[in-house]
Amino acid sequence: MRSDMTAIFVDMGDTLVKFVPRMHESIAKAMAEEGLEVNEREVYRALMKHMGKANFPHPDHDGLSQLDFYDILYEMGKPADPQVVKRLSSRNYLSEHFELYEDALPFLREVKAMGFKVILVTNTTRKVHTILKTLDLYRYLDGVIASCDVGVMKPNPKIFYHAIKEAGEEGIHIGDVYEIDYVGARRAYLNAILVDRFGFYPEVKENKVSDLYQALELIKEKLKF
Repeated sequence: MRSDMTAIFVDMGDTLVKFVPRMHESIAKAMAEEGLEVNEREVYRALMKHMGKANFPHPDHDGLSQLDFYDILYEMGKPADPQVVKRLSSRNYLSEHFELYEDALPFLREVKAMGFKVILVTNTTRKVHTILKTLDLYRYLDGVIASCDVGVMKPNPKIFYHAIKEAGEEGIHIGDVYEIDYVGARRAYLNAILVDRFGFYPEVKENKVSDLYQALELIKEKLKF
């Protein structure tokens, strides 16, 4: 990590902003209603492996890819009955309730005080602009790179190239999904920090933190603040 780095690229969902319920929680509930024995962690890991393969927004999904439940169930080692897949695919798993994590504003205030440019890099629908306005986050951001606006999704490195161009320099990316945020940033030759709030990635050892307070301390340690 370069000591002269002055840009922070940060994810939105489950990094700064909490959605209630979270997508994998809604999917786990739907699967249980279909008679599948599942737990939240296995649904989360399968969902993120699947989404890590989907780099391009679907034209009918406003900046997000279309979920393929055949692939998700395959990743879980579960049978994929066509009628079950059809019913799972027909549901909406995006939550309308959102709020800030308690560490979000302290983190943003501190990195801004340290002189960093802050660029949001997020896979999201156009609702992102309503969310940012409602939560009063624009004041902390120097740019917003959203999949609904640029037509490409993490982990495709192209979305990070947009962020680098917006910032005018390289930086470090902070996000909550290894397959999407961490791998995507590394594919773009950026440093990355994984925010594993729920302990879903026990196998990841390097540059992993459990919240944004720890991320801030890691940044200070790496950059010798």
